[in-house]
Amino acid sequence: MFLLCHPKGVLYERAAQLDGVERVPFALGRLSFLNPITCLRLRRFFRRNAVHALVANLPADLKAAAPAAKNAGVRHVVYRRGSALPVRDTWLNRYLFGKVITRFIANSEATKAQALVNNPSIIDPERISVLYNGIDVDAFDAGLAGAAARGELFFPPAQSGGRPFVIGNAGRLNKQKGQHRLLYLGRRLLDSGLDCRILVAGTGEREAELKKLAASLDLGDKALFCGFLPDLAPFWRSIDLFALTSLWEGFGNVLLEAMLAQKPVFAFAVSNLPELVLDGPGGNGKLFPPPDEELFRFPGKGRGRAEERASFLAGEGVKMEQKDGLTLMAEAVLALSGDPGQMRSMGLAGRAFARRFSLQASMDALEALLP
Repeated sequence: MFLLCHPKGVLYERAAQLDGVERVPFALGRLSFLNPITCLRLRRFFRRNAVHALVANLPADLKAAAPAAKNAGVRHVVYRRGSALPVRDTWLNRYLFGKVITRFIANSEATKAQALVNNPSIIDPERISVLYNGIDVDAFDAGLAGAAARGELFFPPAQSGGRPFVIGNAGRLNKQKGQHRLLYLGRRLLDSGLDCRILVAGTGEREAELKKLAASLDLGDKALFCGFLPDLAPFWRSIDLFALTSLWEGFGNVLLEAMLAQKPVFAFAVSNLPELVLDGPGGNGKLFPPPDEELFRFPGKGRGRAEERASFLAGEGVKMEQKDGLTLMAEAVLALSGDPGQMRSMGLAGRAFARRFSLQASMDALEALLP
């Protein structure tokens, strides 16, 4: 197996630890498909190594490597799309999807639907497959076991007075991941009398804004930003509930990790998340309607007056049938925090569900598409 990727990227470094994978340093950019020398090098590589199948994962790979593979006689030219974004209806994409690639793989039903929204006939439906992301279950379990043996926790059990209910979120601190919603959730829960903590793992361009928002909501030490964690095992051992507050998602791998750690998962019903979070009896978590973003304000931005924010946090004037998604989530957290049996049930259901997404199962499904 060959891996063509940027020599200075993280993927190139990680692949060094994989048996049977030969790394090939090859950097492709957005306009590389216009460079005839680059395209010629790719075509020669595919022919020289008698490549049986190409799997392109990025638009730049699709535009440059896929036509080169087709011209080199590669039998399977596959484009795998992991972002729930529409494919632009251009002559180039119509050519690539209609004449070049032999199979289009989406990482969820939502990604498939969104990709084809501009042109449902851009590719023959029989050449479309949905193949969910895989996760290395054994490696994940080994990480958890190691953290347990070392006693690594962010919130160890309190010596007296019990332990706070810990709600976790992990991901890049940016607009997409919506951690501002999580902070508002924490404020609502504290005001409702729940002794809780918000644990946020990750870094990103919105970190300073989020910390400022936490201060404006008087969260104090109730919100902990623990930065980038190369090993999330202590994080998983420290939380009681995982809340994914994203405005949209490409897939949501972090949900599968939370499920493997036997944590209930709460999320807003966006993108493909309804495919992962099974609400209802025997489910692994709960889904909520996306809250109205007009209710959220960063300090000093928009119409975010203290009175308006206080009214929202207190839930004043909210009728049951008009409750915002964040209000419903807060109520569900309060109910779950007092029901350890339900928490265990959701955790076990999540573990069983996530094991279906093992990396081996994902690879077997991919190989089945490339006879």
